[in-house]
Amino acid sequence: MRSIIITEPGAADVLKIVEKEKPVVGKDELLVKVCAFGLNRADIAQRLGRYPAPKGVPADVPGLEYAGEVEAVGGSVSKFKPGDRVFGLVGGGSYQEYLLVHAETAMPIPDSLSFAEAAAYPEAFVTAFDAMVLQGQLKPKQKVLISAVGSGVGLAAAQIAKLYRASSVGTSRTQDKLDRAKVLIGNGFQAIKCDKEANFARQVKEAVGEIDLFVELVGGSYVEEDIKCAAAKATIMLIGLLGGSMTELSLNLMLMKRLRLIGTSMRSRSLEEKIALTRRFESELLPFIAEKELQANLDCTMPFDQIVQAHKMMEADANFGKIVMVF
Repeated sequence: MRSIIITEPGAADVLKIVEKEKPVVGKDELLVKVCAFGLNRADIAQRLGRYPAPKGVPADVPGLEYAGEVEAVGGSVSKFKPGDRVFGLVGGGSYQEYLLVHAETAMPIPDSLSFAEAAAYPEAFVTAFDAMVLQGQLKPKQKVLISAVGSGVGLAAAQIAKLYRASSVGTSRTQDKLDRAKVLIGNGFQAIKCDKEANFARQVKEAVGEIDLFVELVGGSYVEEDIKCAAAKATIMLIGLLGGSMTELSLNLMLMKRLRLIGTSMRSRSLEEKIALTRRFESELLPFIAEKELQANLDCTMPFDQIVQAHKMMEADANFGKIVMVF
């Protein structure tokens, strides 16, 4: 089978297509013929040597989400059969033609979605659902601030906020992405353009008042701004570090406002946690995905062998939503 590997830490050109042996299915597993997979910022971090794969996952093959067709099932599997269309999250290794996944972490692809469309959902929507609903305890009428709203997770978060009858504010450095987000999200969404110095707190308070829940995808100095515009007892869900891993925080404000700052990562969780999360997501959000009330914003699809160009596009921040690679 063809597999994309990281030959050494470095720029996009270190990604190479090689031939590997096709894996053999285990008793609790599915062997999936991958038809499409989404790209994520974490893939770039892994390629650069900054985000190592967890134990049991190929260290040299990136990829956190997939969509494909079941080719074989393990002896203990009853939920799926060969020929079923499935999608989901993995700890790594989806940049290849065949993939082994635990059957309980896979979800059926709704008939309304193509493989390419399905591949754009898992990382963005499961991450946003877990952070906002399960950990952030999102409630109707709350105000949600989403940084980097033009990203896959950002656009998913804004739609989930609307689904749960909350209002959202999205920030971005790019006006075009804000304009396109407004069209996609519609009513209940406001956009704020940020500069490189991340001084958006005053703009947020003037536009909508104080914020109850933060979907923080940038990190760095953005967290300090979050604290400034947070309402009492607000929750800041720290998901990404595009803006850096270091900043100065006003601990005094955190104490006075009784804030919660929660860091979250999908990749490092136990199998049991991943199975529980998959079940909640499948039960609560998959029906809305099937009806396309929640839509993954698919920026473009690219052939498998254009992975270097795709990584360069994502690093240049030239995409709005997801880049999906197809076989």
